[in-house]
Amino acid sequence: MKKLIALLLALLTFAACAAGCANAPAETQPTKTDTTAAVTEPEETVDESYIPDLPDEKFTGDYNILCEGSFWATNDAIFREETSDDPVDDAVWRRATQLKEQFDVDLMVTPVADTTSALKNSVKSGDNAYDAVIARMPLIASSAANGDLMNLYEVEGLDLSKHYWDQSANEKLSVKHKLFYTVGDIITTEDAATWTMMFNKRIAEALDIEDLYTVVKEGKWTFDYFYSLAKDSGFAKPNDKGEWDHLSTYAFATHQDMAYGFFYAAGLSFVQKDNDDTPFLDSSNNEKIQNVLNYSLKVMRDNQLTIDAHKWVHVRAAAHELIAEAFMEDRALFFCEVLATIIGFRSMDTDFGILPLPKYDKDQKNYVTFVNPAASLVGVPIYQKNKSNARRSGVILEAMAYYGHEYIVPAYIEKAIKGKSTRDVESIDMLDIVFSNRMYDLGLINDWGGLANGYMQLVFNNKNDYASLYKKSSKSAIKKLDQFLKKISDL
Repeated sequence: MKKLIALLLALLTFAACAAGCANAPAETQPTKTDTTAAVTEPEETVDESYIPDLPDEKFTGDYNILCEGSFWATNDAIFREETSDDPVDDAVWRRATQLKEQFDVDLMVTPVADTTSALKNSVKSGDNAYDAVIARMPLIASSAANGDLMNLYEVEGLDLSKHYWDQSANEKLSVKHKLFYTVGDIITTEDAATWTMMFNKRIAEALDIEDLYTVVKEGKWTFDYFYSLAKDSGFAKPNDKGEWDHLSTYAFATHQDMAYGFFYAAGLSFVQKDNDDTPFLDSSNNEKIQNVLNYSLKVMRDNQLTIDAHKWVHVRAAAHELIAEAFMEDRALFFCEVLATIIGFRSMDTDFGILPLPKYDKDQKNYVTFVNPAASLVGVPIYQKNKSNARRSGVILEAMAYYGHEYIVPAYIEKAIKGKSTRDVESIDMLDIVFSNRMYDLGLINDWGGLANGYMQLVFNNKNDYASLYKKSSKSAIKKLDQFLKKISDL
């Protein structure tokens, strides 16, 4: 991804030049390090130019992937039967064609509404129906908890250390040195679901706001800086009737998932891991979590500062459209949503820029964002543990990830970011920062004890007592986590 962004940055710089010339409970705490300090710049340990040594053999027959159907068009992101004028769809088709030519494999998808139940039934029957599963984070996590997924480190043919697999996902999602699901360039939903901030450049210039790209690069883009800018800009104002509603003008437009946005931007997570890669519930950061909760309430529950789409579902069921419209109509200075939303702004007349989420404070080393659980992850059914079956699953997934990197990701990046939707080369530089520090949290994906969802509900309902939530949820969370750890130990 970083290589592709760097290449696109160079291309856009050239294009700009050319255009210019023309025109808590008291549980025992395992030994761990500070979670905020643990958010560090990823080491450049992968070879971006690596080409996998895929076997020269045939795996004739159908390769059946269980997926979640039309949710975020997961099935279409995996397989296309024919070529298309859309560059991303065409790239998906090209990959399927490549697999057929190289391995004599007929890629196919089985879309269902509930992959967890479908896989569980398949495992019970022993029908070996699926070679792989690609599903939304909570669903595939449930399959792992059921014992229905293989440890990917035991799947022959997979080399998860390579650049077309997400190394952050591998690190954050492993449990006791086992990995049951991960993601990479096999599918672009983790990119589409990456939480991202945008700002209206025309409004920022009119308000004489200093160059925000420089603020980010100098490490000054913090919670306090963002709040002061939004609050003191004087941009927010009521509608023509003097009322604050979905047609008013706001400093900030977002929705309830922004509670997680601020939480992870502060370098927090609901579950930590000890030195043996074992996840555990941690209360040592509860004071900081309370501070972030207070901040989130100050920003998100000020209805004369921020519009929260989920507060307006009574006006329109697809309330996220309301905040997108506010941003496109120059009625919002800042906008925060998943990166996929940016594609809808290609027709926006006003220039906009992309930013990482602000840091908790200047002492925090890196900017951090989270991947919304709507993103899909990849796993291999437990019944493929037969050596030849697992190898077939592994080789094809490895090839899909590599050819996804070569064909699909460049097309997606160009479609989502390049051209009119990009607006400036600095935004590409900002995306490099965003993609460099993405958080995958087992505590959010599994939501043991309802702690993660409970936190979001505190923000949504303007309640600020995290200690009570933790006390109520932690016992159940610890019990369910322990059950999960026992389950995977028995696999």
